[in-house]
Amino acid sequence: MKSELNAPQRSFMAELSPVLIMAAILVPTYFVLPSKMMAAEILIMAIPTLSFILLLGYTGLLNFGTGSLFAVGAYTAGILLARHNVHILLAIIAGVAMSGIISIIMGYFCIKRVGLIFALLTLAFNQLIWFIIWQWKSFTGGPDGIWGIKREILELGIFSINLKPTFNFYIFVLILFLLLFLFVRRLIESPFGKVLMGMRESELRATAIGYNPETYKWIAFIIGGLICGLGGALFALHQEYVGEHLAHWSTSGEFAIKALLGGTFVLHGALIGSGVFIFLADFLNRFPVLAKAGAGLLVLGAIFILVVMFFRGGIYGGVEKVYNFFRKK
Repeated sequence: MKSELNAPQRSFMAELSPVLIMAAILVPTYFVLPSKMMAAEILIMAIPTLSFILLLGYTGLLNFGTGSLFAVGAYTAGILLARHNVHILLAIIAGVAMSGIISIIMGYFCIKRVGLIFALLTLAFNQLIWFIIWQWKSFTGGPDGIWGIKREILELGIFSINLKPTFNFYIFVLILFLLLFLFVRRLIESPFGKVLMGMRESELRATAIGYNPETYKWIAFIIGGLICGLGGALFALHQEYVGEHLAHWSTSGEFAIKALLGGTFVLHGALIGSGVFIFLADFLNRFPVLAKAGAGLLVLGAIFILVVMFFRGGIYGGVEKVYNFFRKK
């Protein structure tokens, strides 16, 4: 009996230790990167990438609507902050909730299809949301976007935090990212997560033993939408501007590339892929010749092709294979 009571405590510490290690690595990373804003951007872009990995790597759903759900969260928070001056936490919660509502509707229609049809339906919904944002100029600002978003004092009752300094905002984003990472990790290792992975391997077998794949996929899709909403709301605070390009299909494509770069079958792949993609894009743009000719995208494309061809598990999987090879030697 005593060992049974202690088992959950050991399990919780086993879950918490990787998060603490990530925090110990990510805090000093802020001072190493060439741009102070880059650190927060990497974490923010890793959030919707984490949503993409949850759906593709653990559920087997190729979602091309990630960018639109990300944009919904960003526009919701941005409009509330710029036009109504609401509390920052309230704006973030509203962005998450609105993305969740849209993902409920989107998932209801898309989840009934599988494979390529599902992917194309999510892409169609993505472009529909982009078109609405582009045309509804009186509400979304159209191609001009939402300006005047303020990242100032975060009031938390007995104390307050000034989010205007980049380091303060980075710590705020880091805390939310680590909490989210811990939640998704616990979700994957829960019975619900095991069912998702079982359906990924064999949906027919999961149906045969009594599970309803559509229900589980729909719930996973909604959770992914909520995660995208959090990333979008934080992006609005980070840039203090929201534009229609966030809902474009190319944004969803970037999240897919980041996930494939980092590794689609491991949660750490979201952070690795986002970091590598953003750092390389910034580094290549520092060369005027490459920037003017658009050669930076060519280099990124070549790196992406090499990773996909030779490292099936992304950068994380490739490093793991190399480590295991030398460990055996």
